Amino acid sequence: MTVGLAGVLPAAVRDQEDDIDEQPYMWSDLLARRNALSLQVEDLVPVLRVDLRKYRSRETGALEVGSDLVDELIAMEEFVATEANKLLDAAPAEGTVALQAVVDQGEFETAYPDARTLRDLVPYPMSLQHVAVGRAAAELTRRGRDVDVHRGDRRADLTVRRLAAGLLKDETARLLGLDEKKYAKFERSTTAPPAGLVTELQAIEDFITTSADHLDVTEVAGVTVVVMIDDQAEFERAYPQARTQRDGVVYPRRVHRVAAARRAHTLEAAGQSARIAVAEQ
Repeated sequence: MTVGLAGVLPAAVRDQEDDIDEQPYMWSDLLARRNALSLQVEDLVPVLRVDLRKYRSRETGALEVGSDLVDELIAMEEFVATEANKLLDAAPAEGTVALQAVVDQGEFETAYPDARTLRDLVPYPMSLQHVAVGRAAAELTRRGRDVDVHRGDRRADLTVRRLAAGLLKDETARLLGLDEKKYAKFERSTTAPPAGLVTELQAIEDFITTSADHLDVTEVAGVTVVVMIDDQAEFERAYPQARTQRDGVVYPRRVHRVAAARRAHTLEAAGQSARIAVAEQ
């Protein structure tokens, strides 16, 4: 997809070609990176110790986005990516891979005492470990492995895969053609979920992974920019294949935000400074 970004990036980005460290982030950086971590605004704000109203204004573009907020999300993403890789490295060579999601916040803080915010050292929410487990489960499935995910005495296969894709419970129920209460019951079950539900969530994860690799990345005023669509109709036109396998239900554009954030992390892991910008319509 060809886009023009001159009108998308703030003027400060275009005017500071020689100082990439000082160039600002955008509202789309906050939105996409938060979605990729499957964090709701109400859950993130207490962890970052910021004002809810001001945070919402930053994520909608009404206020400028400080680098400190994005740096916190980048650090959280690095935690998730590192933990997912550790799980992949620890997987046995044969047989079913059993992954464990932490049961509660206390267990998470005991297992990961250094998983804290950069500024205030507030413990990360345990859901980040679930996101890591979900990403590892999806990658193992892509490698042809059988995967079981447990959270205490319950199965967590659906929960961690949903969180890894950045999806809300009600969105997931709609995508899978289920009543919200019935879907929630599957997430709380002590038995393995229906294979068809796992297959659909795996397909969403595969879409995220594949589309992230093919997103437009451009250079604007010395900044590496990942181009993101944030209009549902435009997303559907650009990705007509983004539908469930059984019923053809259209994916929400949220999964595209997740793909953009993951691509940005890949660039940052390679030593580049990345921004996420919304394509001009």
